[in-house]
Amino acid sequence: MIDRVLKPDLSLQNNMQTKQFAVRGNAETKQARTKWFFLRKRSREKQFAGVRDHNTKPFTSRDARFATAEANLHTRRRIPNADVAYPVPGYAGVKPLPERDKAVESFAFAEGSRPFLVRGKSQTALSQQDPQLTIDQVRELLNKNK
Repeated sequence: MIDRVLKPDLSLQNNMQTKQFAVRGNAETKQARTKWFFLRKRSREKQFAGVRDHNTKPFTSRDARFATAEANLHTRRRIPNADVAYPVPGYAGVKPLPERDKAVESFAFAEGSRPFLVRGKSQTALSQQDPQLTIDQVRELLNKNK
């Protein structure tokens, strides 16, 4: 790269360099003087003698106290003190409501008399992805928790 900058090959020219683009009159090309520059060679890195011959002191370490102990993962799922009942004193400012025995009449919903048969578009698309299970697969699912 430096050779190309310092000693350019002038025989390599583009044919568009000699084309005249001026429409009116002649376009004059001016020459400008350029300053010379030089690249200074980088100084070599210092060489240090015997760098690779350095010996280190041995480092001794002890085993960690729980390095070989097995982790107790059962406590992650169990809430500590979940069975303990905390006594809560009653609040003296609570008064019974005057309408506590009042009943409101409502119509009875017809449960079971009319099943809901309409399926949405999302449920239909999801059901198409589920293949039907074979008898062996159903048995395997039912016996999974035994």
